[in-house]
Amino acid sequence: MLTSFLAIGLFAAVVIFLFALRPNHLLEPIKQMSDSFVSFLLSSTSEFGSEMTQEGLEDQRLWRQRRLRDLHLTTPKPATSKRRKILVLGGGSGGLVAATQLGINLGKDHDVILIDRRTEHIFMPAFLFLMVGQRQPKDVVRKLERLEQRNVQVIQAQIEGIDPQRQEVLLDSGPISYDYLIISLGLRTAPELIPGFAEAAQHSWELEATLRLRKTLESFQEGRILVGIPPGPYRCPPAPYEAQWMLDTYFQERGLRDKVQIEFFSPNPEPAGEDRTPAVWMDAQSKKRGVQQHYSFSVQSIDSQRKVVKALYGYELPYDLLFLVPPHQPAQVLLDSSLVETVAGIRVDYDTLMTRWGNVYCIGDCANMPVSKSGGVAHQQAEVVAHNLTVELTGEGEPTTFQLHTL
Repeated sequence: MLTSFLAIGLFAAVVIFLFALRPNHLLEPIKQMSDSFVSFLLSSTSEFGSEMTQEGLEDQRLWRQRRLRDLHLTTPKPATSKRRKILVLGGGSGGLVAATQLGINLGKDHDVILIDRRTEHIFMPAFLFLMVGQRQPKDVVRKLERLEQRNVQVIQAQIEGIDPQRQEVLLDSGPISYDYLIISLGLRTAPELIPGFAEAAQHSWELEATLRLRKTLESFQEGRILVGIPPGPYRCPPAPYEAQWMLDTYFQERGLRDKVQIEFFSPNPEPAGEDRTPAVWMDAQSKKRGVQQHYSFSVQSIDSQRKVVKALYGYELPYDLLFLVPPHQPAQVLLDSSLVETVAGIRVDYDTLMTRWGNVYCIGDCANMPVSKSGGVAHQQAEVVAHNLTVELTGEGEPTTFQLHTL
C-alpha cells in the first residue's frame, strides 16, 4: 500500500513538471509513462483488492471507464505493414474455433492472437455429464497454449476495455492494438440478480458449481428436486430439459427414483403445436419420465429458510434441492465499454456477424441474434467469420454467409 502511494506522488510530480515545460517531443514519452504507471498501479493494487470495500471496487470500475474514454483523444496510428493483427477475445467454443482456423489459414503471414483470463479452455457442454459422474474435470479441460501449434499466440490477461474507434483493447497489462477484432466473450452468470440464490440454489453453469452439485446429488436420498430457469437469455437453452432427463436416469440407476420427485418450472407459457415442434416434444419427454411441469412461473426470489421459490403473482414452489439456472448478463467489460445495447448482447449483421464497427465481429453468446446461445451456434459463427477474413486477406475464394444448422 505505502509503495503504491509513494509511486502515485512521484508520478504526479513528474507529470506536472513535464506538462509545465510543454515540449512537443515529450508528449509521447508522457503517454508511455502513463500506460506503464497504469499497469504498475493495477498490479500493485491486486494484492489488497480482496480487502477493498464495494465503494472502492466501484471507483476502480469508473476509473477504467474514464481511461477508456480518454483513449478516444488519441488518433490511432495508420497501419504501416501488410501484416495484419487479428485479436480474438475469449477462449470459449467460438473463440477457440475462430482462432484455430485463422491460425491455420493466416498464421504464417499475419498475427493471430487469442486473449483470455484463463489458461485453459473449458468445454461447458459436458457439465451435465460431469454433474452425474459420467465425466471428470480432466476430461473437459484443455490448455489454451496448445493453439500455438496452429500459429496462434495466446495471451493470458484480464480484458479491461475495448475501444473500436481507436482499434485498441485495454488489458490489465496495458493496451494492445488490432486490425481486426473478434469478440467472443460469452455471457457471465449473475446469480446476484435473484435474491436468495447464493444461499439456496445450485447449478451446473460453471465448473466449480457443477462439482458442488455432484457432491450434493451423491448424498441425496429422497425428496423434491426442483429444476428451473430464470427470465432472460442464458447459455445453452436445452440444458435444463436435458438435466431433468439425466436426473431421472441417475436416480433410476441408484434405485431411488421412486423416492425422488423431480419438477420443472419455466417463465415460458406451456408449449403448443405439432408433436414434432421441439418445445412440444421436450415437454412430452419430461412428462413421460414423470417430471411435473410448471409453466409461466417467473422466479423473483428464493426463501432459503422455508425452502420455497417465489414467483410473480404470489406463486410459490417448495423444494428439497433447488437446481436453478443463474441469470446471465453480458461480460462486464462489454457493459463498461458501451458495446451492448441489451442483455442479449452486441448487435450484429445476421449474415456476416459484423458489428457496426467495420473491422469488429461478434460471435457466440454475446452476439445479439435470434438463435440459441449455445456452443454449437458459436462454432458455426466462428467458421463463417474465419472463412470471410481469410478470403479478405488472401484474395482467394468467395465470402459466405451464416446458415444455421440446428433445431
